[in-house]
Amino acid sequence: MEAGPSSSPLLEAVSAVSQDEGHPHRFLASISQEWTTQHSVLGGFLQALMLSAAKKFIVSELGDERFPDPVHAFVQFLSMVPPGPVSITCKLLRVSSRQCVVNVELVRSHAALWKKPELPATVGIFTYGDLSKESGLSQASDPALRIPAPPRETECVTIDDPVVDATPVTRKLHWVAPRSANGLWGHRLGGHHREVWLSFRDGSKISDFLHLALLSDTPLQPAATHQPGFYNRYALSTLCISVEFKRRPDPSTQWVMIRSNSHMVSNGRYDVNLQILAENGDILALSNHVLYISELRSQKGSKM
Repeated sequence: MEAGPSSSPLLEAVSAVSQDEGHPHRFLASISQEWTTQHSVLGGFLQALMLSAAKKFIVSELGDERFPDPVHAFVQFLSMVPPGPVSITCKLLRVSSRQCVVNVELVRSHAALWKKPELPATVGIFTYGDLSKESGLSQASDPALRIPAPPRETECVTIDDPVVDATPVTRKLHWVAPRSANGLWGHRLGGHHREVWLSFRDGSKISDFLHLALLSDTPLQPAATHQPGFYNRYALSTLCISVEFKRRPDPSTQWVMIRSNSHMVSNGRYDVNLQILAENGDILALSNHVLYISELRSQKGSKM
């Protein structure tokens, strides 16, 4: 059944985390297969899920009004997380008049609650505040990249490469980008700069910081779009993500532009610097990633 115009499968999924009775610092959730990529749950979904748990923890500890907005997130991925049950533990690291910092650890199964504790699979440090109350020095600056985003209707086309339908989570999105004469996507700016417009195929809006947390992990990967057939040979794994949230998306937001750039792809490791932009060009979030590239093992008769 398709989501209605006011519903959001992402927000429904990440808000389903529940506080473990008797353990106020611990939250339980079950992750569906629909949020997986090539080999595991998308890191951006884990980030959104952990942010949701952290917010519920802050509300239970400090009240609902003091720190409503995520300001910054840093997430370290220690091991792959398959779909299924997870537990999330939160701990306050710092509370001041302006911000609250929470340490969040995700473990892959509920069994860890009663058996020998497992090591965390994902660790996050999240800073929450109130963006409506931020004040202080502001400076206007000219962007290093002065070229406006490509008009979606006239300079872009829907990406029809099978890779966008190859995993459950990528199938959730419309991918619209400039196409080069050589058939590669998002290369309008040259080098390792990439551009792609994203929206949800189910029609749900991009209305929350948690949408930005998910989409911060869905750029056109510079390394992967540098050569045809990349995903038939290689897999990508994210070492870490950091995201700074600049502003909450307008509730009516349907599309965002993601610009990504890599400064160096070397020896199987590369960086990604990312901007999430509203249609009017406002910066909604900034993100930095470190990723590893590994060769896929050839399996006779296997399909991507």
